[in-house]
Amino acid sequence: MSNQSARKIRAFTLVELLVVIAIIGVMVGLLLPAVQAAREAARRMQCSNNLKQIGLAIHNYESVHQMLPGMYSTFGSAVGNFSVQAQLLPYVEQAALQDLLNFASPLTVGCCPGDLSPPFVQPAQTVLSIYRCPSDPGPDVFQVTTGNRGGATERIDLYAGTNYHMNQGTGLGTLYDGRAPTDGLVWANSRVRFRDITDGLSNTALFSESLLGLPDQRVPVPTTNRERRRVWIDVACVWTSRTTPPSPPGLANGYQPPLDPADFEAATAPLGRGWGGHRGGGWISGREYYTAYHHYHGPDSNFPDMGTCGNGIFGARSEHPGGVNLLLCDGSTRLVTASIDLALWRSIGTRAGSEVISDF
Repeated sequence: MSNQSARKIRAFTLVELLVVIAIIGVMVGLLLPAVQAAREAARRMQCSNNLKQIGLAIHNYESVHQMLPGMYSTFGSAVGNFSVQAQLLPYVEQAALQDLLNFASPLTVGCCPGDLSPPFVQPAQTVLSIYRCPSDPGPDVFQVTTGNRGGATERIDLYAGTNYHMNQGTGLGTLYDGRAPTDGLVWANSRVRFRDITDGLSNTALFSESLLGLPDQRVPVPTTNRERRRVWIDVACVWTSRTTPPSPPGLANGYQPPLDPADFEAATAPLGRGWGGHRGGGWISGREYYTAYHHYHGPDSNFPDMGTCGNGIFGARSEHPGGVNLLLCDGSTRLVTASIDLALWRSIGTRAGSEVISDF
């Protein structure tokens, strides 16, 4: 017998091969969650860095202008015209983009929300990574169909969205109406200074996250918590008595939300006229459902938001496991969990409430 024929051929048996495949499968199953967690940790860190850059921009803006940016409005609009985010462009290395804007001109023509004025069509659809949380898979650009009043032509405009929204306060009582001062930091043409934040810069929220809405402007009744966190109840235009125009007949005191968010949906239902989908749908616009948030709901609340003709109550939410990133007025950021006490969360949203703030 030759040496070649006597040589013993070695190979895996079928059982050995199945065992190796099973081991590899177990290892992949153990490794994949770790990889996903590492990627999310990196995304959350990038999100926090975005907020820190916004905080630095706010401080530079306040040093130059001696006030925080407000929701810029000079044309009789019931809501803000240009957003805080638009006014921060030179301070987030986007001076060339702001050169395309003219705050002395109206952002839109007609209602509602109106056709974008021609010079602002291109800037409005420019996607800015500093205004986007990398964990949110929502659309970068929204299609917004206008109304047909005041010269609007019912055309479709494109708006680039944002996840980062400025603190407009608790939204309690009539303080959700951003046409007049709120207990937060921003409203139409506000002129808040850091010295006005008597609760302390380290105890007062400046910006937080909110989830991008759904692509459709009008959406069906949400059926899942994921949908409920991204849309709002569209409520009839119920203006409050503290501003003009006066409240409609029968609403002399204006709409006021219940103290408990659990009662919020039932309380707003009688005024509802469907559901809106474009939360965060335009960093350039000073409308609250685009660029502001409130401390009425707790972080990551599944209770829906409410919008009433550009004003409303909108919560802080994110895709990060465990909570939302919060930027404080001193420039620091932290992850605030959904389990935070609601009274404490609301206290963080006021600039001069004189509340005692514990660790959070």
